[in-house]
Amino acid sequence: MIAHVGRESVKLHNRKLRERTEHYPEMSRLKDIVKGEAILDGEMVTLKNGKPNFPLILERDLLSAAGSSGAKRVKAAAAKVPVFYMIFDIVYHNGENLTTRPLRERQERLHEIVREDSVVQLVESFTDGAALFAVIKGEKMEGIVSKEIDARYFSGRKNPAWLKIKVRQRQLVMIGGYTIKHGQPNALLVGVYHQGKLLYAGRVATGMSNRDWSQITPFLLSTQRATPPFTGASPSKEKYWVDPTLVALIEFQELTEDLRMRQPVIKGFTRDKPEDCVLE
Repeated sequence: MIAHVGRESVKLHNRKLRERTEHYPEMSRLKDIVKGEAILDGEMVTLKNGKPNFPLILERDLLSAAGSSGAKRVKAAAAKVPVFYMIFDIVYHNGENLTTRPLRERQERLHEIVREDSVVQLVESFTDGAALFAVIKGEKMEGIVSKEIDARYFSGRKNPAWLKIKVRQRQLVMIGGYTIKHGQPNALLVGVYHQGKLLYAGRVATGMSNRDWSQITPFLLSTQRATPPFTGASPSKEKYWVDPTLVALIEFQELTEDLRMRQPVIKGFTRDKPEDCVLE
């Protein structure tokens, strides 16, 4: 979230430059706690059990905030889902373009001009990336960002001076269906055992080569069934179901509230049994 902080107003834009000012009215406080005019770069987060929660921030960000009814919805959502603005960079201050300044100087400027409070915080930096990553992995959080301390600010594009290092989890899943595009299977529908139930865990479309699809398609066609094998799987014309006998290893980012896997990738098929696909 980019915050344009003026002396009398605050404007917010997301990474696609869509305005989000009305979605987060509590961020009007920025004009009172930032010295002068500034353009800040940070992330809007919500917490659950002390950890950032992606589905919760979507509840705020996807609201329709237009008009009086939208304002009421935003007010109700703000009471239910409080947000925090975590500032990690600054690109402009009081008429000065800071993008060519090294990161260490930009961070020093942030500490000089931002007065933190219970909602607005400066992201803490650490020099031991390996130790930080170990802690984040132990807490099952998303990952860390590694930045060259002398790097300039790169706007609107990825750059090797900033690296996102994600924590990836692994899970055995059973294949219980597939979807079709242009007459060919293009995604697998998977499930896991959890608390004694066989639950639907989402679709996986990444990690399969054309050769993989050609090898698995005959198996899928030979084990079809009329109903989903998983609890929580909704039937549709685009979904085809099979007996869940084949097991795959999946790497994914995190689980959503309804136990769906975010950013899943198939790492390969295994000789494990379906009963081994237990979600810890």
